[in-house]
Amino acid sequence: MADPVLEYYGLSSFGIEWRGMQILVDPWFTEPSWETPSLDAFDDVDYILVTHGAYDHLGDTFPIAKRSGAHVFTEPAVADHLLDEGLPEEQVTRVIWGNPFDVGGVACRALETRHLSYFESGDRRLSGMPLGFHLDFDGFGVYYLGDTSIFSDLELFADLYDPDVALVPIGAAPGARAPLPPREAAVVTEWLDVETVVPVHYVPGSDEVEAFRSHLDDADGTTELARLTPFDRRALGE
Repeated sequence: MADPVLEYYGLSSFGIEWRGMQILVDPWFTEPSWETPSLDAFDDVDYILVTHGAYDHLGDTFPIAKRSGAHVFTEPAVADHLLDEGLPEEQVTRVIWGNPFDVGGVACRALETRHLSYFESGDRRLSGMPLGFHLDFDGFGVYYLGDTSIFSDLELFADLYDPDVALVPIGAAPGARAPLPPREAAVVTEWLDVETVVPVHYVPGSDEVEAFRSHLDDADGTTELARLTPFDRRALGE
């Protein structure tokens, strides 16, 4: 089986390549202070997954989807926003907690988070249902928690879906407060009992990864911490 390959772009933006298919997740590229890819680098992307409507997650979904024709899977409020912006109905799929859906042969499940999807859409504000995603690549599981605070069902989700790799938020967007600070992120990682954890949702260069590492070491688990910097690539089965 070909390993899915993750490319990290900073904060919570990343792509996954698998069997010639490209999946883009929470693409936020035009505003960060660190180096990011240009939008035309994603003209061949096949699918976009968006966890919620915050600026650092919805980000550049609309222009990338419009250019590439990529199909977008997201929560209903974000879907309505994208349709109002001009994406065609056949290019957008609404998913809610618990929904299974197929992404080019990858078996996906939308999972609950404890957060908020609240954002401006034209002259109004929308509030929706923030998501996490579990992706099953022919038996190899990748769980992206999205933005969340700590709650015990995260351990239940790990028992149900048995992920191999987890992307766990450990910090905050620029100028914001962390919903899952490093200590609590380490507790969640221990619950997930994955082979590898990739910390996300922190500003590149911050000290949150080292704080997370320290708390993870204190938990005395066996999970490998894979610290990625923007544009790093990693075969997730390694």
